[in-house]
Order: sequence, then structure tokens, then C-alpha cells
Amino acid sequence: MKNFPVFVFPVSLEFYLNARHTHKQLLTVYNPYDFSVNFKVLCTSPNKFTVIDPEGVIAPQSCIDIVVRYTQPSISHCDTTEKFRITMYDRNTQQALGKRDIPTKLIEGEPSSTNPESLGDSFHPLAARTAPVRPIEEQPRITSSQCHHPAHHREQQPVNVVAVAVSICCIAALLLPTQPEQVPKSQWPEWLHIGSNLKLVFSFVLGLVSMLVLRP
Repeated sequence: MKNFPVFVFPVSLEFYLNARHTHKQLLTVYNPYDFSVNFKVLCTSPNKFTVIDPEGVIAPQSCIDIVVRYTQPSISHCDTTEKFRITMYDRNTQQALGKRDIPTKLIEGEPSSTNPESLGDSFHPLAARTAPVRPIEEQPRITSSQCHHPAHHREQQPVNVVAVAVSICCIAALLLPTQPEQVPKSQWPEWLHIGSNLKLVFSFVLGLVSMLVLRP
């Protein structure tokens, strides 16, 4: 048998002799694995219990509810521990992957209506307290070195040399003559004539760089 953990909730079952609603309970079996598994339910006293669908298949990353009924509750069965064993099997090889035992007990009487959390240690609410106000003379003073004003940080930020260089290039390109313009050949070389579309691109880049440099 392999040693795969078998996850079952609850980990134990308690039936009460005088409380008929407790004679039917659920066991939830989980399959957290990425493959389907077969399961089978066994019991140490099958004459006392009935299990609906005691075997079947659990899909990957799914769970299944198993209905357990106590069919023969009697005073002679009280305080006797029985066990259910849930075993998982590989669907292909039918090899057992793991098992889990669930102890059960028939208890005389009825379940207590008292909250189980209150049966242990005694817990009491805590009174809320506000933090004491420190006197003015004890409060730390904020010096000029501790003050972080946005303008102070802005003055210390280094100038973005790349942004300034791009701005100068864009301004120089906008000052060049537009391609359709007629200018003397001696004043501007032919390759310095740029089109209006290219000037629009330089204008757009200049606006972006100006926002980057002048932003607070």
C-alpha cells in the first residue's frame, strides 16, 4: 500500500442515544489529487450501521459525501468505540493508495446545548483603551531637516540632460525651412529642408519632453 494522505471530515463521529437527528451523519471525503480515485468504506460493526454508497469514484480535486446511519442504537452500545475505515485505490491498478480510520461512539443522552467553545478556558472581553496623549513639551518637534516638502525634493532633482538635448534638437528642427519653401541655395543646404509632417513629429516630441522636464 502506498502512503497517500486521505482527507476526511469530520475526523470522528458522535451519535447520541436520545437525539434521533444525530443518528444520520455525513462523512466528506476529499480528493485533492490530479487523478480520479476509487474509495471503499469498511466498518468494525457493519450490523450497527448502514452506509449509502459505501464505494465509488471521486473525480480529481473533488469531494463526495457519504451518508452514515446508526441503525441499532441501544443502551448496551453506548460508550463503545467503533471505527470506519476509508481506503482509496488507484483506478487502473486497484492498488491501495492510503487509508483513514474514523472512530465513532454512541453517547447516552442528548448533545449539550452549551457552546463547546465555552467548555474550556474562561474567556472575557477586553476593555478598549485609548493611547495616552503626550504633553506638548514631550512631543517631538519637526525640524527643518525632517520636513519633506515636494518643492524641496524638486530643487534637489538633477537636470535630465537627455531631455534637454532632445528639446534642443526638436527646436532646431522646427527652425529649419519647410520643404516647399524657396530659399537661396547658398543659405540652406538641400538636405536641411524637411517636410511639414516631420515638423509635426518634432513638435509632438518637444511637447512630451517639455512635460517631462517641467512636471512638479
